[in-house]
Amino acid sequence: MPVKNGRYETKELPKALYGTFWITSPTDELASVFSRQDSVDVKELQNDNVALLQANIGKSATVWLTLNSGSAPQVESGTLEKVEKLMPPPGYSTSNNYRVHLRTTTGNWLTFNAIQIARIDFPEKPKLDFESKTLYKKTEETLAINFKNTKPEQEIGMLYLTNNLGWAPVYSLTLAEKGKSRLSLRAEIANDAEDLGDAELRLAVGVPNFRFANRPDWMVDFASQWMMQQNSPNYFAGAQRVLRDNYMRPEVYNYLEETTVSVSGENFEGAQAEDFFFYTVKPGNFPKNSRYQFPIFETEVEPAHFYECRLPGAGPNSFTTYYDQRPNPNEPKNPVSHYVEFTNPTQFPFTTGVANILSQSGGVTYPLSQDDLPYTPPTAKCKVKIAQTPEIKVTHGEGDVERKENTFLFFSRSYDEVKVEGQVYAVNYKKEPVTLKIRRNIEGAPLSSEQKWTSAQEQATLRVNPSFEVEWVIELKPGEEKKWKYAYKVYVDL
Repeated sequence: MPVKNGRYETKELPKALYGTFWITSPTDELASVFSRQDSVDVKELQNDNVALLQANIGKSATVWLTLNSGSAPQVESGTLEKVEKLMPPPGYSTSNNYRVHLRTTTGNWLTFNAIQIARIDFPEKPKLDFESKTLYKKTEETLAINFKNTKPEQEIGMLYLTNNLGWAPVYSLTLAEKGKSRLSLRAEIANDAEDLGDAELRLAVGVPNFRFANRPDWMVDFASQWMMQQNSPNYFAGAQRVLRDNYMRPEVYNYLEETTVSVSGENFEGAQAEDFFFYTVKPGNFPKNSRYQFPIFETEVEPAHFYECRLPGAGPNSFTTYYDQRPNPNEPKNPVSHYVEFTNPTQFPFTTGVANILSQSGGVTYPLSQDDLPYTPPTAKCKVKIAQTPEIKVTHGEGDVERKENTFLFFSRSYDEVKVEGQVYAVNYKKEPVTLKIRRNIEGAPLSSEQKWTSAQEQATLRVNPSFEVEWVIELKPGEEKKWKYAYKVYVDL
């Protein structure tokens, strides 16, 4: 930056959020940073015609007025009597908001808006050496950076977080009839903050934490409203609303010191920094109030199709009596949904985003559905939901079949041991075979199942009953039905 007498000044203050504004000097020449607010006169008139007319009040003139687009101007001659400034309605610009009064040669009075003037003719030389009058005063902010020496140029760095600048990931998953399917990612980038030129953008993937960035930074904002909230118990309560995760509230980082592991994609450079991954893209000129949709990558994936049903959770309060779960055609109690699952084959993570799911069949592409594609590290699996199907039915019921009183003491309380039996029924009405996964959370200990199941126990718990996630994976042919029993035990104090 050009420096004069050891100081660089600018009136372009960034819209920085609290605690994120940071000026640096790579050569350690920074002495201090100072900002101030001044009251300045605004002399420049909004319309040159207005300045000319105000300087020639009382003179004869001919004005050419534009009334409607495409029509010839209306020509009026007379004496200039008055030019007055009008106050606009709240929220409207003051530009060209002047009214002109002309006494015509026929003795009539003509009033029109200065913005209608297309041309002014004077029969004699008008006054041209006029000076603009002071229209109003306005506040003006200045940021000054002071250095330890008087070198004419200094290098500085500027870091800050700002609102109204962010990105959202948008995926397209195309399921192919034959061969591998394709997953494409595009970044939709919105810039309502400032002109970025051809800046390099680093799109963050992760869940950031900016604890206090819920209001403007002191150095660049002179509003007093936020100061009145300092003693409120909820002073910092809104901080977590600034950034949730990259899906709900994505942000573009203006600056980053990286300790990275780099990877490359089709249209980006990628880097890992601590708990974040960054897609580095260069979309070109990026002015304020503009949008970009920028392709990041496209990769082949091998999705596996399956159907999933989650039964209501089981525990001490779910089995007091057998209960009926016969399906209602309009409101299935155990809905079955169609999913696809695939592995992330790339070197970079899939960030949480919207996925549009398409199908290619016979040379035609059909839109199927839209779902969240969850955050997925490299080599991990993710699944997306296609639709709920009415062609696979799942029902079940359960109840206690055996009770042993006062068999377990937990935190000075005695519990009964209860054995619970249940039955699951599944039928496939589709015309093709399906893989069906039935999942359930059981607060208790699984005992047995006529159909093979797997169980995963919650690792850390301090409850009388352990918690297990059980899963049945079955293959159903067209029209096939299967029925099986299972059992688990649970401690209760009923």
